[in-house]
Order: sequence, then structure tokens, then C-alpha cells
Amino acid sequence: MEEEINGFFDDDGKKIDLNNIPKPGLCTLCRRDDWDDWEENLLCAMNRWDQKDEKEFECGMFEKKEFF
Repeated sequence: MEEEINGFFDDDGKKIDLNNIPKPGLCTLCRRDDWDDWEENLLCAMNRWDQKDEKEFECGMFEKKEFF
């Protein structure tokens, strides 16, 4: 079996599908949620994954979307 060396992995070495990380409501209100910037989306995904078992989600990069 070939070892996979790229991607996003948990502490046990299991590959994480970035599309299956739960997205808290705060993220859907953030202007960064619509970005097509892969690196920015990765940072957001890592933050969500790190807090997936927490009662409250916190994000220091949150910027509220402008609704018209």
C-alpha cells in the first residue's frame, strides 16, 4: 500500500475530507466563506476541525458579510 503524503490529516494520520468538516453558523455569516482562495479556505477548515468538538466556535478572522 502506497503512503499518501499530501492532504489534510488528523493526529492519527487519517485523511480528512475538507468538504465534510461541519461549518458553524458564524462561518456562513463571514465574508471569507465565499472566497475562492484555497489557502484561506484551508486555514478556515483547520480552525473548524480544531474546534469541531467544542461547545462554542470562535474565530479571530471573522468579518461579517455586508447584506444589502
